Amino acid sequence: MDKLSDPPGTTQGPACEDVSRLILQCAIPHFVQGVATLEHFGGGDAMTGVLALSIIEANVRHIVRDPVLALRYAGVDNPPPDDIRRPISVGALAASFSIPYEAARRRVADLEARGLCQRTTRGVYIPAAALETDANRLALGRSLATVRALAADVRTAAPNFDLTGGARPAPGITPPVSQERLAARFTAEYVLRIAECLTRTTADLGRGMILLAILDANYQPLREDLEMARRYASVRRPPPDDLLAPISVLALSNTLKQPFETTRRNVNVLIRTWRCARTPKGIIVPAQAFNTRLARDVLTGHLGDIQRVFGAMARMGVTFD
Repeated sequence: MDKLSDPPGTTQGPACEDVSRLILQCAIPHFVQGVATLEHFGGGDAMTGVLALSIIEANVRHIVRDPVLALRYAGVDNPPPDDIRRPISVGALAASFSIPYEAARRRVADLEARGLCQRTTRGVYIPAAALETDANRLALGRSLATVRALAADVRTAAPNFDLTGGARPAPGITPPVSQERLAARFTAEYVLRIAECLTRTTADLGRGMILLAILDANYQPLREDLEMARRYASVRRPPPDDLLAPISVLALSNTLKQPFETTRRNVNVLIRTWRCARTPKGIIVPAQAFNTRLARDVLTGHLGDIQRVFGAMARMGVTFD
């Protein structure tokens, strides 16, 4: 996948304090909600939903880079026509998530069977008709609401952190009245970047989503106490284990709407690979799991990614209030 659009830097505020972990704490529940908006594509399978999003992102990536086209097709009722969408091969999809070709082919075939994807000699694309349904319009509205809620949470938790890196609307840009599709194209890059990171970290996107759900539950006490959260805002200062809220495998299974046995099996893999730990009250991602170069790179990389995507949206006139 291409790099997120036009990095503006990683300005964190006057003191340049490290808030990498604090920003991730804010972002996790909104990312989970973002994946949930793909349910009408995934049909209950997170990987299918993310693959559909990856197809859409590849189909319209050139539009994101073209301000004229991006603004022309910004609104909820105005998806780009099929003749300007650029197909992507199933092989490229599989490679981007490090999954077997057959796994990607099977899921793409499912999307085709449900009329949500079309195949050409150059690859596959999600047609405009599939993006004009009531379900997709609702998902676009929820996606923009999630973007604005995340911006509000970050402003509250880290008031000195500039989420846009100082970006403002580019000269000549008039913010569109309807911004749903415009915002969704940028946030698709962000969601896919996190999905790829989860796959790289756990070797399986489904397992990565379980790890993220564990973190989401663990960090709830910190989200409810901002002063405590700010004490553990930096890359090198994870919260101690006794501050975390453990979650049971059963609760994880219910949260993710997946079979208990699938959840239990993947949690055991995460425990064996030191990504999480079992306590008497449930599962946590312990402080020691963050004492690796990979974990620190994930936190700092996420900070740059979120600032780049919000900066790109700000330059195109997306508003966050």
